[in-house]
Amino acid sequence: MPIVDKLKEALKPGRKDTGDDGDLNKLLASSAKKVLLQKIEFEPATKGFSYQLDSLKNKYVILNPRTEGATAQKATEPAQIKSDGIPAPQKMLFPGNKIALKWERVYRVGAGLHNLGNTCFLNSTVQCLTYTPPLANYLLSKEHSRVCHQSGFCMICVMQNHIIQAFANTGNAIKPVSFIRDLKKIARHFRFGSQEDAHEFLRYTIDAMQKACLNGYPKKIEYVG
Repeated sequence: MPIVDKLKEALKPGRKDTGDDGDLNKLLASSAKKVLLQKIEFEPATKGFSYQLDSLKNKYVILNPRTEGATAQKATEPAQIKSDGIPAPQKMLFPGNKIALKWERVYRVGAGLHNLGNTCFLNSTVQCLTYTPPLANYLLSKEHSRVCHQSGFCMICVMQNHIIQAFANTGNAIKPVSFIRDLKKIARHFRFGSQEDAHEFLRYTIDAMQKACLNGYPKKIEYVG
């Protein structure tokens, strides 16, 4: 009996085991051996693979083409003309080569924050920003306070004072009163005592910090880092 017929017979529902199973196993092994040991013949391609690559390349437009032999520009010097046509900034607020992504020194865990009444959204956001190394390194250096000329509310100054206070009170808990006092300046629709969204507060806080950095400059494209 051919192997196909034997397989159909063996796979019938309700079939009982018979002595033909041994013959079936031998046929399967023999058939598999023939397939596995069969020699495979390869033929050369009619067209080279490079032809396919060239046809694929024609579908796409290179946004940032690289020129051979071009040298990397110094980090302190802004590009004169960007490939997207945007003119170079007249003033760089903070050069990228000064940004440290890791902690510049080792600190002990800073202070915790008291919940002043549904301020968990604020506390969690401020703690995340406090332990963001690039931001903390910059604010702990007090470089901003040396160049800040704002007479009123400055989100960077508020954040700087908090981070310095937090790392100076290791093992204790402090009250984030400066954020509560200026809550409406960060986000006008926030109410002290109300449950607010942490992600929304983070967005408004970062926006307020950016406005503090751009304060005093005309409304034009600037590089912040």
